[in-house]
Amino acid sequence: MPRKSRQQSPTGVYHVMLRGINHNDIFLSDIDKRKFLKILNSVVAPTNGQEEPLPPYCHIHAYCLMDNHVHLLISEGSDDIGTVMKRIGVAYVNYFNKQHERMGPLFQDRFRSEPVCNTKYFVQLLRYIHFNPIEAHIAQSLDEWQWSSWGEYTQNNKTERICSHELPFCDLNWEEICELVQEYCHPGISKTPLDRNSMTDREALAALHELCENEPFNTLPTDQRKKVILEALSMGMKKNQIARLLGIGYSTISYHQKMAKKNRPL
Repeated sequence: MPRKSRQQSPTGVYHVMLRGINHNDIFLSDIDKRKFLKILNSVVAPTNGQEEPLPPYCHIHAYCLMDNHVHLLISEGSDDIGTVMKRIGVAYVNYFNKQHERMGPLFQDRFRSEPVCNTKYFVQLLRYIHFNPIEAHIAQSLDEWQWSSWGEYTQNNKTERICSHELPFCDLNWEEICELVQEYCHPGISKTPLDRNSMTDREALAALHELCENEPFNTLPTDQRKKVILEALSMGMKKNQIARLLGIGYSTISYHQKMAKKNRPL
């Protein structure tokens, strides 16, 4: 049976998972994990022996190394996702086979990837990836697992930073990004992965900023304002949240929603 073609992301952002063949471990020691992180660093900050660095092959926004699989949140740079993952996979398999005196494939088939097309899902994946060790019952807290990018977002890891300082879909600075991720990954939030039905204010604000195309909402044409409201509702934002963040009346949002459901022009 022919392999199903990979779904391309229009944004160039992907959630990627690498799994060991037959679910075997791909990391047998901390040394292996450190080597994998060095390989990740080599694709975000490649060099060719010259003083001037090369453009990044990709941007990594989150990672989590488990014993038998890896989660990555990646956006394409100078390379497409297939080329990036080939660079990572070949480098690590060559190391692993030599280090552990083995031969043959290490990873199960090809890597799995899923397109990421909006702010909401991107931020949910940040939480999902970092919570993997807790969901797997191998860590009691996010701080306990040192093999994820959580330390970068909490500023506990300042020397081996791999993650990009810029998130796709929004123009938040690094400090705001760190606050957003810490807020979204707070233990008090339900641990159900990828909950698509609610958004934090910070997440909603970033999404609204994107929908407004970086323009103040009240300066947009009427039709575009209506579109922003309906898009925000479709993304799972609550009406009172939209009203508060955009500074508009609750009744205005209800009216647009009602008219859209009747499918008649305003």
